[in-house]
Amino acid sequence: MMNVDRIENLWCNKHRMTALMGYGLLAVAVGAAGMYAVTRAFLTEPVSGVASTEARHGVDDEHGEDSYVVTLAKDKWAVAGLRIAEVASSNLTRTEWITGKVALNEDRLAHVYSLVDGQIHEVKVQFGDDVKQGQVLAVIDSKEVGLAKLDLYKDRLDAEFAKINYEFMREINENTQALIKVLIERPPLEKIGATFDDKQLGKNRQQLMTAYANLYKSRADYERLTSVAESGVVAGKLLIEAKARFEADQATFQSLLEQLKFTASQEALLAEQKLQQAEQTVAASRSRLLILGYQQDDLKSIDPIKEGEMIAHYELRAPFDGTVIGKNVVLAERVGPDTEMFQVADLSTLWVQADIYQKDLPKTRQLGETLRFRSPDSDHLHEARIFYTGDILDPETRTVRLRATIDNPDRHLKPGMFVEIALPGETLSNIVTLPASAIQEVEGHDVVFVQTGLEAFEKRKVKVGMRSGDTVQIRDGLQPGNKVVVVGGFALKSELMKGSISHGH
Repeated sequence: MMNVDRIENLWCNKHRMTALMGYGLLAVAVGAAGMYAVTRAFLTEPVSGVASTEARHGVDDEHGEDSYVVTLAKDKWAVAGLRIAEVASSNLTRTEWITGKVALNEDRLAHVYSLVDGQIHEVKVQFGDDVKQGQVLAVIDSKEVGLAKLDLYKDRLDAEFAKINYEFMREINENTQALIKVLIERPPLEKIGATFDDKQLGKNRQQLMTAYANLYKSRADYERLTSVAESGVVAGKLLIEAKARFEADQATFQSLLEQLKFTASQEALLAEQKLQQAEQTVAASRSRLLILGYQQDDLKSIDPIKEGEMIAHYELRAPFDGTVIGKNVVLAERVGPDTEMFQVADLSTLWVQADIYQKDLPKTRQLGETLRFRSPDSDHLHEARIFYTGDILDPETRTVRLRATIDNPDRHLKPGMFVEIALPGETLSNIVTLPASAIQEVEGHDVVFVQTGLEAFEKRKVKVGMRSGDTVQIRDGLQPGNKVVVVGGFALKSELMKGSISHGH
């Protein structure tokens, strides 16, 4: 039997050598590289000498392919970033991608118009400038603004005068009423002068004091004549005349008290009404300017003398922090309320929009409040906050508009940019899945590295199925419980390729 086996081996080797000689002649024609490839393909004996990779020919794996085992010392795992996970069954939902678009946040977009007619005096910003809320965009020479400021200035002066007059009339009324109360008690003239000489009484002082002095004198004369009339010293006629004079002065004085008590109050009330009217006029003039966009602080220091022609300047200001994305005015141009002068947009927040077909509407309910999207040239996923999923179907496109908002502080997203928006699709249950990072490509095949020993990893061909984000379905090649390199597989692939090169030599 030994001789038979030996003869059989010699016969096989003879045919091998004959074939090699034929292929060698072909290699001369096509070059040394071709001979190397043919020779390596024809040889069936394993080549030794590679420490990290072992090619186990003749031992077919379950797919009928040669199996390769790569060894990597455990102290090198950290450097290689190697991470191993056990294969398990899970559910996988396919992600469907539809086209969407990044758009301006319409809640943070302003079309800036002038509220007055005028001529552009100065343009303070350029296209693309970043502006702050309240920053002056342009200055307009406006006759309307100039007249409104002059009216406010004049009305304020009238109000100040009305206030002074009211305070004066109020003081006169208070002092007049106080004097009337004192005069009713018929005090001596000296006492009245000492009490009211330093008080404001206006014309009422003369009227009251004159009338009271006359009454005071006539009463004294009448009382004096009455005391001596019984002795016959004074004629009866004089007494009658004195009495008549006294009664006339008393009536005059009493009438004056009643009149001044009323008129003093009326004059004070009239002055108060004029003050209120003046203040209302000021408020109306101020409101007219506030409607044009002025702030209270802007109107405190209006002074035609100091400002001169600048009193007619109308400043157009930015409504919020943003960027000038539209500028439609130049120096000395005539503008009015129908002229859109600037467009200001807050680019730190944007909208993501997508038109959802009727058949996909049920999928939007699975999105919740978060929308995921990516740029077509990038796998990086962004998340936006859904705030509107559409209530009306467009009769022409048969779609509803979905809108979401996203913060864009570094402005890496640009309005008008097309994006791909993720919608949930079919769900596969109880399937084998792996992170996409576990899949390596070797000689045009998808492979993974399965841990077969403490430091040994077997290259295993797999068939991949549905993908969803960073997760891949494994249709064939793995079973739950297999331990697979999910991160760092490239280091094993490099060891595998070095082993293949060593075998080739």
